[in-house]
Amino acid sequence: MHELTRRTTLQRGGMLGAILALNSVSPALAGATPTGSSARFKAIDAALREGVSRNDVAGVVATAATRKGMIYEGAFGKANVATGASMTLDTVFWLLSMTKAFTATACMQLIEQGRLHLDDDAAKYLPELASPQILEGFADDGTPRLRRAKGAIKVRHLLTHTSGYTYSIWSEALTRYEKVTGMPDIATCKNAAFTAPLEFEPGERWEYGISMDWAASWSRRCPTSRSRSISARTSLRRWA
Repeated sequence: MHELTRRTTLQRGGMLGAILALNSVSPALAGATPTGSSARFKAIDAALREGVSRNDVAGVVATAATRKGMIYEGAFGKANVATGASMTLDTVFWLLSMTKAFTATACMQLIEQGRLHLDDDAAKYLPELASPQILEGFADDGTPRLRRAKGAIKVRHLLTHTSGYTYSIWSEALTRYEKVTGMPDIATCKNAAFTAPLEFEPGERWEYGISMDWAASWSRRCPTSRSRSISARTSLRRWA
């Protein structure tokens, strides 16, 4: 596949939606539908195929289902432009933040079961969050200035991105912290990235970050949850 940074990948995250929203497609590209695709969805096939032909994407896989089962499957373009390997319905993707939707679903199932509560301290389930530190800035010599958070991180803070955790791609302070301390970025998929400090008090405001990554790490540990297969399969396999 094309070599993309996490930043570039996130910036292009809406591309598939834009392709699906095309109002018109070239008749010459309509062609035959792939195996498993209904004739009712030729317009979707044509839209995705056109997106590939215009080089909007190297390849794309799309599926749709109802409660009764799968109703659409389509694969177009290349999975690897260097080798020419075609995109298939079982091509493996790095899902990035799409895993957050699976994680949120798993956590809400646990809440329905009474195994998890929104207003519980997150440290009840993740002891590593018992004493969160807030990055206040840097000393003249570049040393990070940290202080203990006044409040506890709650489960609801993790699920709503109000915990105080951020992403370095949108935070100059956290980017600087990584450079000064040698802490790996979350995109490296290393557990040491979870040692990142907060940038504001839990519940103080909203900012997109590793909050849901923390939530996924707990739902994966839950030994008997019916949600475990979801979170373990799709959320945290990548962590070393």
